[in-house]
Amino acid sequence: ERPTFFFVVGRLALLRRRSACSALDLDDRSMRLGRLVSSGLYSMQSSFYLASPATKDPLFRAIEETHAKLRKRYGVMLDAGTGGHSLKWLSTLPRSAVDRIVAVSADLGAGEGKGANDLRSKLDAKRGDALVEGSWCATTTTTTREPQVEDEAFDTIVCDYLVGSMDGFTPYAQDRVFDELKKKLAPDGLLHVVGLTPIYALLGTTAYHDLDPPQRLVVDVARARDACILLAGHRTYREYPADWIERQLDRAGFDLVAEPRKFGVLWKHATVKTQLDVARRKLPFFADDALKDAMTLTLDALDDKAKGLLGDAKGVSYGFDYVLSAALKRRRDEGG
Repeated sequence: ERPTFFFVVGRLALLRRRSACSALDLDDRSMRLGRLVSSGLYSMQSSFYLASPATKDPLFRAIEETHAKLRKRYGVMLDAGTGGHSLKWLSTLPRSAVDRIVAVSADLGAGEGKGANDLRSKLDAKRGDALVEGSWCATTTTTTREPQVEDEAFDTIVCDYLVGSMDGFTPYAQDRVFDELKKKLAPDGLLHVVGLTPIYALLGTTAYHDLDPPQRLVVDVARARDACILLAGHRTYREYPADWIERQLDRAGFDLVAEPRKFGVLWKHATVKTQLDVARRKLPFFADDALKDAMTLTLDALDDKAKGLLGDAKGVSYGFDYVLSAALKRRRDEGG
């Protein structure tokens, strides 16, 4: 239930697999292979792909490009906060570059966790893939438990909006999650963090009032959504900016291995409607009927306003998603 993205992303050329090829086809295949090798997305030496031609999401493409640049297979992978979003991508990665996948969700019965559960068939049990329920940094006071993940070193860990979701399951532990995941990472492994810049970043400042009406509407929809979640007695997510994540990675003993990547988010009426639908699903939990009726009118008014200001053709760009890729810091005696 997160916003969709609008990006212009180049597609990788597919190598044609034909038993009989004309000379023109052979030349075409050679040129295409040359492009893949030169870009690093295909390794001639080890004969494996590092990217999926099916990947259109620029966030995951950025992760693929980092592995390509470093010539690193994905190996044994941990999807530390899985959902339909990340599991679809993982299932498209070249099998020659992946040994097995372990995907963890705090709740397989709702939200993104249910999305992952619905896609369970995309995992390969024969090679050891697994879908596990549990929350990182769980304690005796939280409603969830630690994920039962084998004590092994993962070559690649993906945190797809994991930190932002933790307030709903293990609140106030966001500053400890990278310490937990550090224990699971192989010495030469990579950790990738995908996140969303907080939509509320400008609240309480003059900059909020200076926003264009369509951008201010995006913020107001998020405010109404989270108000409904809280009035229903449930917990909201809490996103963190990229610089906060970078500080926590540094404190936990990680160094970035690539420049942070940022991608603008495009909001259309359909995008806003998904957020308003989240709010509407919370209305039955309101204890006060008068408040529920008033909030229903507020949500309907925001919906009508979004149709006029955003529509489903152009939309408005507001905020951005980011990808940070990191590795364990080298010890001083190793020259780091």
